[in-house]
Amino acid sequence: MAGDWQRAAAVTLILGWSMASAGCTQTETVAGPVAESAVPAKFLTDPELFAPGAKVFKYRCAACHSMDANKSQFFGPHLDGLIQRKIAGTPGYTFTEEVQQLSIVWTTPVLLEWLERPQQMVADMCMPFTGLPKQADREALLAYIYQASEAK
Repeated sequence: MAGDWQRAAAVTLILGWSMASAGCTQTETVAGPVAESAVPAKFLTDPELFAPGAKVFKYRCAACHSMDANKSQFFGPHLDGLIQRKIAGTPGYTFTEEVQQLSIVWTTPVLLEWLERPQQMVADMCMPFTGLPKQADREALLAYIYQASEAK
């Protein structure tokens, strides 16, 4: 079985990402206050957002994450039940010590902010994801994660 560094190299090669350019060499963690989102909570149950969110997940997240808690861990932790979970709170997944020390809880406003600028919020979370610039993509992805978790 491939080691973490081999999986990371494969993902970065396939997706054209650089771990260093994704912020993985930073040593400072920034997790300041996050502004409340103006997005109404109803988008979390809107069936019209599920399909676009599934597409965003497939192309931006699925290389490393699964929505199935029972599947073996990919390079990143599964995202089932992510809403209201504390950062580094996925059982069976090893997070860096720096990330384990953070007190972030994945609420809707926090996730919307993180999906926009992940490396600025959590610099020590070494992952090749630099954010989703379009608010519609962030909302659709969050709706997909929420609905896929609730459907089980």
